[in-house]
Amino acid sequence: MRKYLLLYFKGLLMGAADIVPGVSGGTMALITGIYKELISSIDQINLKQLWLLRQEGFTAFWKGVNGSFLLPLFLGIASGILFLSGAITYLLDHHPILLWSFFFGLILASIYVLIKQFSLKTFTHYSLLLLGFIIAFGITQLKPAGASNSLFYLFFSSMIAIIAMILPGISGAFIFILLGVYKEVLATVKGAIEVLIDFDWLSFKAVYTKVVVIGLGIVIGLKLFSRLLTWLFNHKKEATLSVLIGFMIGALPKIWPWKESATIEDQTVFTNVNPLHFDGDAQLGIAIALIFLGAAALILLERYALKK
Repeated sequence: MRKYLLLYFKGLLMGAADIVPGVSGGTMALITGIYKELISSIDQINLKQLWLLRQEGFTAFWKGVNGSFLLPLFLGIASGILFLSGAITYLLDHHPILLWSFFFGLILASIYVLIKQFSLKTFTHYSLLLLGFIIAFGITQLKPAGASNSLFYLFFSSMIAIIAMILPGISGAFIFILLGVYKEVLATVKGAIEVLIDFDWLSFKAVYTKVVVIGLGIVIGLKLFSRLLTWLFNHKKEATLSVLIGFMIGALPKIWPWKESATIEDQTVFTNVNPLHFDGDAQLGIAIALIFLGAAALILLERYALKK
């Protein structure tokens, strides 16, 4: 039971992280020691497993898809997205510096832990790390697109975003922002809960049509990309980890706590600033404390994961 609760908690972290633009659920999976098992387990879900269910029964099917791992993890991810989306949205709107500070410390410590675990040995490793940094940093500098109400566009956006979500350092939420559907997706998630609580059956069809479309995009994107990642980990593990660490370093500027906003052509653009030159209450003391808290939480989580 303890093992499953721990997996649920790790999924909760992944779900909460995926809501925050600039933070990746894949990062949470990597730093808690479940990344490789996650992508290989997703890759194992195929038509062959359905044949196994029919021929050999549920027990063989459950073992084949690693259900004891995936179920508590996915329940945690779903809980994080469904139940923490309101809290994360509130913190982003009202206490962004404090929220970014905690995640900044978390990601900073995770980079340190990964570099310590995986020593960069060759010129190729450093080159691939630099490549990962350039890609992730370049993505964070892109300007958001205009919103689209098309269900196909929502499906396409979900498929692209889930690929980003399972890549450490590249935020699925930020990809949703770039594609112009972040608010639409958050509203759909919150609406899915509200129509059930309020028994608003008139809105049920419209909301859950979007839920199904987003879900299909996520499932297809996961399946397509997990196979590639599984192959890379099995055949090019060190090279893959070099790129992933580069991704995480390249994403750091996106989650810098102190930002100033400006509206350009009806779009809000954020610029990182020195906290000493921040226009307003920089909350420097609390922010620094939360950076250390985030880093400490990650190091404790990593040590606990290694004991397991």
